[in-house]
Amino acid sequence: MKKVFLIIGLGLVIASCNTKTSDKEEVKTDSIGITPNTDSASIVTDSHYYWSAELVPKEGLVMKKESPVGKDSLNVEFMISRLNETYPDVKLEFVKTSGDSVFIKIKKSNYLTEQMGSSGAEAYLAEVTYNLTEVKDINVVDIRFKEGDHASPGTYVRTDFVHVKN
Repeated sequence: MKKVFLIIGLGLVIASCNTKTSDKEEVKTDSIGITPNTDSASIVTDSHYYWSAELVPKEGLVMKKESPVGKDSLNVEFMISRLNETYPDVKLEFVKTSGDSVFIKIKKSNYLTEQMGSSGAEAYLAEVTYNLTEVKDINVVDIRFKEGDHASPGTYVRTDFVHVKN
């Protein structure tokens, strides 16, 4: 009897290993055509995501969907908290929302403006913009801080970070 269960179990394992998946997976992009990271084991479709920026040689700034964000967590405060955990040297502070805009400030911006370099600062501002615009009805991010060599305060939307390849 044990041999029967063993044979059935082995058959199921072999069958599940040999299940052919589609050779061509559909890659999801955000609304402006940025290709997300699809390396994770499971991708949730039609969901909101936490985004990260990566500087890729010969491609420039690439925005990647890192992990799904549940609807119960999808709010400005959660996104600011997560960004502050990711970048402890650049603390975002919520100011207000108005219409389709969120207003935030950075009191101590020296790390962002002087120590991250131009590319690092651009990647950071892109991540802030992409993550805060994941929140329902938010399309614009107004970030106030003291201007420095590598970053300027301003109003940002996702398309500010799309570069045309030559």
